Amino acid sequence: MSPVATEELVLRTLSQRLDRPPEGGFTTDALECRAELLRGSADLLCDSERREEYECLLTQLNAEGPDTLPALEVPSSQEVGGLILLMEAGQAAEAFEGARQALQPPQAPALGSNREADLSLLAAISAQKAGQERCRDRRFESAAQILHNGIQLLQRMGQQHEQRVRLESDLNALLPYRILDLISRDLAESGSREFGRDLLDQLVQRRGGLDGDQDPEFPQESFQSFFQQIRGFLTVQEQIDLFLQWGENGSVTAEFLSAYALTASGFAQRKPERISSALERLQAMRDVGVDAEMACLHLLLGQTDEAAVCFERGSDAALKAWAKEQGSDPLAGLCVYCSDWLKRQVLPCYRDLEADPDLEAYFADRDVQAFIESSDRNRQRAGVSPSAPITSFEVLPTPDPSEIEEILEPLSSSEEDATPVWRLWQEQAQQAAAQLQQWQSELQERLQATTGKQRSIAAASAAGLTAALIAGVAISQRPSIPAREALLLPEAPLELDSPLAKLNSATPAEETEVLLQLWLDTKATLLDGTASADQLQALASAELVQYAKAGRALDASSGKRRKVNARVQELELSSETPERRVAKATIQYEEKVLSDDGELLGQVEPKQIKNTYVYEKKGDSWQLTDFRPSI
Repeated sequence: MSPVATEELVLRTLSQRLDRPPEGGFTTDALECRAELLRGSADLLCDSERREEYECLLTQLNAEGPDTLPALEVPSSQEVGGLILLMEAGQAAEAFEGARQALQPPQAPALGSNREADLSLLAAISAQKAGQERCRDRRFESAAQILHNGIQLLQRMGQQHEQRVRLESDLNALLPYRILDLISRDLAESGSREFGRDLLDQLVQRRGGLDGDQDPEFPQESFQSFFQQIRGFLTVQEQIDLFLQWGENGSVTAEFLSAYALTASGFAQRKPERISSALERLQAMRDVGVDAEMACLHLLLGQTDEAAVCFERGSDAALKAWAKEQGSDPLAGLCVYCSDWLKRQVLPCYRDLEADPDLEAYFADRDVQAFIESSDRNRQRAGVSPSAPITSFEVLPTPDPSEIEEILEPLSSSEEDATPVWRLWQEQAQQAAAQLQQWQSELQERLQATTGKQRSIAAASAAGLTAALIAGVAISQRPSIPAREALLLPEAPLELDSPLAKLNSATPAEETEVLLQLWLDTKATLLDGTASADQLQALASAELVQYAKAGRALDASSGKRRKVNARVQELELSSETPERRVAKATIQYEEKVLSDDGELLGQVEPKQIKNTYVYEKKGDSWQLTDFRPSI
């Protein structure tokens, strides 16, 4: 009431308040107490002498300090009415606290009395109003605490079941806001932030996991928007811990995001072992299309061959064309792509990371260099060196004409007769390994040169990147939080059940690709010891068939066999006549060397082989007559 309110205004306000009692079901006794207090207040304000004394008292209280508040003494018989008026005056939290104290021993009312029922109802309504008031002030955790206290009080009293259900509903709806309130606090408030992470875990479990949608009050679209906002308030280690925990519970999205968090931590803190852990997690998700990310991780681990293979496999035509525009060096496009991926999707999502996606600075770090060197040595000792494959399958070129005579000699069962073929095979294998080792060294030198000019490349291509994005060319092919459907759809395997039946309507390039794949598959069965070389005779020249037989004979004499998976990834005809075709092909290749008993002796991780194949027309069919590494 205003200090200048007239007597007429006081009486009109009194009448309105009496005509509008609070809803909720208070007893007649409580409403009568409220009415008596209202009338008493009106009498005071209408008595000029008493009003002057009251206003002087208020002035003195205000002069004592802002924390001093005026109070009205209310007899215990009218306490419920006074608390109702306090709630109506916008002091719901104070009204709740008063009701809670009045329900505590020794002043607790008799069980089943009107006073008990009124105080319980008042506690429920005031708790709900206080929660709403604090939500408006964005004090979400404080609001939750009042609601929680109100629920506990009503449970203890065994009163106001419907009101308690309302409070529980409000508390559940408040959960995302509480999490945001707690996690967004200063890092020094570790206790509050830890409680916020616990609540976040509860929310995710309530939804059935990070990929779940079992909360009808919090639909998936709203949850994703909330979660993207929450991530920015979590540190990188907090995200790692949460995502690893949810990933162990079967969440594909959590596995994906744990790899991102490990990558961010490993790159920013120069801990490549974390990037290696991230790569292991993505490798386990290969069927869901994470090749582009794997390419970046291979690159950050110095594994340039594997990086190139994954990037080629995971890129669409537009991305491949964009990568070629970044420079003549085949690693230039991948480096720019990796830097852009780190900048836009990996590094910005953590509260405590401020890192520049500078590949040059990363590779110049001593810890990173030591890790890569140690990793290379370990891979070589384990026989998993991409620069020195343990196989001759589609790697060695066909022999020179001067050597063909010796290779075509019938294979004898005697060791003496077999020695020339063994020696030739070993010499050619050593030469191929040395050549491939040289190629690997050149690639490493290119990587160093590329990272040294990374900033200039990125700056020069910035306009191109922007134009590509505007045109719909996705430089990064997945969102920060991948959709569940996208993560669970594996790519369909290549079908070659009846390849020759597909040739009638095929183009020359398609026909050549089918024939080459059939050669690879049939040759693989020979090296595995499950088929004879006779099946190769219709596909390749006698020289190549005999060369394949020599390889199988060498393995058989050593008690070994090879499990090979070689797929044609790309094929392009570089020249074509009615009698001759020359094709450049990219082969996706992996291999395991086994003993006859099935023991694993060595393996080659997935990699790319680029060869040039020569086909010649023989009657009504085409035969492979030569192949060499592409230059």
